[in-house]
Order: sequence, then structure tokens, then C-alpha cells
Amino acid sequence: MTPEKRLWQSVVLRAVMDATAIDPSSDENRRAKPDADRWLHNGGRDFREACSLAGFDPDFIRGAYTSGRINAELLRSTEVTS
Repeated sequence: MTPEKRLWQSVVLRAVMDATAIDPSSDENRRAKPDADRWLHNGGRDFREACSLAGFDPDFIRGAYTSGRINAELLRSTEVTS
């Protein structure tokens, strides 16, 4: 996998994490949550391009997010600790 692809995967993942944050603690996180939610819900050109560059199907990601199949509990249960 290329570094660029990993970068775009991180962008999409960060948006999902921001959008599903249960208790955003900082001002930055409180601002990021609605922006990320809107980006994922709208599924616009930027979202579709980021998913494409990440190797993700944008319709699948958007559908999983809007249906609740991607949520904070799921992300917490799959976190990898270092």
C-alpha cells in the first residue's frame, strides 16, 4: 500500500471518528463533529474523491455511517492499542 493511500484512509477514518465522537472534549473536537457528520452525510465530490484515493467505496462508507453500522462503540471495540 502506498503512503498516499494510507494518508487518505486516515483522512476518511478521522472524519468517521470525529463524526461519531460521543463526548468531544476540546473546542476543536466540538467544531469537527458537525463538519465531519455533514461531510459523511452529504457524500459530495470531496468525500467521494477522498474515498476513491483511499481505495474505499464511497457509497458503502456513506451507507454504513448513515445507517449506524459505523458508530463510536464499534470504533472503540476495534481500536488497536500500542
